[in-house]
Amino acid sequence: MKICHVAPELLPVPPIKGGAIERWVRDAAVRLAGRGHEMHVISRDRGDAVVTDTIDGVTYHYVAIPGWLDHGRAAALFRGAWYYLAVRRLLSRLTPEIVHHHSRPAGLWLSHPTGSAARLVISLHSMDYGWGFGYRAWDRRWFARGLGMASRVLCVSKFIERHTAERYPGVRESITTVYNGVDCELFKPQAPSPKPPSPQAPVILYVGRVEARKGVQVLVDAFEQRISPRMPQARLRIVGPHSYWDAQPSGYYAAIKARCDANDRLELRGPTYVDAELADVYGDAAVSVVPSTFPEALGLTSIEAQASGTPVVVSDSGGLPETVSPGVSGLVFENGNADQLADAVLSLLESAPRRAAMADAARHWAMQKFSWDTIAAELERVYADVVQDTPEGASPQAMGVSR
Repeated sequence: MKICHVAPELLPVPPIKGGAIERWVRDAAVRLAGRGHEMHVISRDRGDAVVTDTIDGVTYHYVAIPGWLDHGRAAALFRGAWYYLAVRRLLSRLTPEIVHHHSRPAGLWLSHPTGSAARLVISLHSMDYGWGFGYRAWDRRWFARGLGMASRVLCVSKFIERHTAERYPGVRESITTVYNGVDCELFKPQAPSPKPPSPQAPVILYVGRVEARKGVQVLVDAFEQRISPRMPQARLRIVGPHSYWDAQPSGYYAAIKARCDANDRLELRGPTYVDAELADVYGDAAVSVVPSTFPEALGLTSIEAQASGTPVVVSDSGGLPETVSPGVSGLVFENGNADQLADAVLSLLESAPRRAAMADAARHWAMQKFSWDTIAAELERVYADVVQDTPEGASPQAMGVSR
């Protein structure tokens, strides 16, 4: 099949600075190309004036965003329209059989060429579908139109599936969940050293943006108040940027940094955007924690850690619980509850046999549930099904938009 993925207008693919959607698009395209499909990806430009490129068997087409349209209020209002009208012209030229959009249902209908026979699929990676207006009810007619045009609406978790079905009950019949994938060849347990390991302090790991909704303060509280007093040799390592978008660190980041600077058992590192380096970061950890206090759509870092043979402790927010086999590959704590978080981490650090068993189970769980071989095969089944569909649009009224 000839398949074209359309990334959101903010996100360059392949990724420059990480990002779950950018990595999903790249990894899915590479795997599907390896399975014999002709793969194209449309994304915004990367600031290097390149218009097209071929990487790992995938052809990329880049849409240039003018500087005057890339910042401020103009960007919020018009950048999406500029991008998706350019996507429309590219799709008219490429004529793919399948067009797979990501997180922008309004972009789907705006970019669909008149008379195109392409079947449309959209993946929803979060609860925010817009390019400037997010959750506002008056946007929902735009979003409903795009969702109604899609033969399949793919959600990255059952949590997102439930949210979408509640807001747009008319798409219930076209919704299915296809989880994020993980590269289990890259993210894998570290090979044992030929020499006996030297005594090392167990590392508790956090990977992600250092911002309030990610719950980093909950983890730091748990470490300083409960974990460190009971296990003085333990270390907390925080790896990630203060933001992907803001040039200057926030007051929140500054407060976390001050706490780390004052405690030599806390380590605050900058981000790494090299996947192989990130795999090593997971491999060095005894346990990885995802303490998000906002409803995560799924939680890629939890899956990557488990694929690396590192057990995880995750909050019960959003789709995060779906990333673990509870009590087998990881543990789940109540959102915002630092005491529960500490208890879960200590239960692993204080029992080497339990930690080892959970590490093995985490690797097995990730390979079985989230490996890209599994996810690529699911995508192929979706595409094979939709090429049999009769394309038909739906009005917002037919979609039953919930207000």
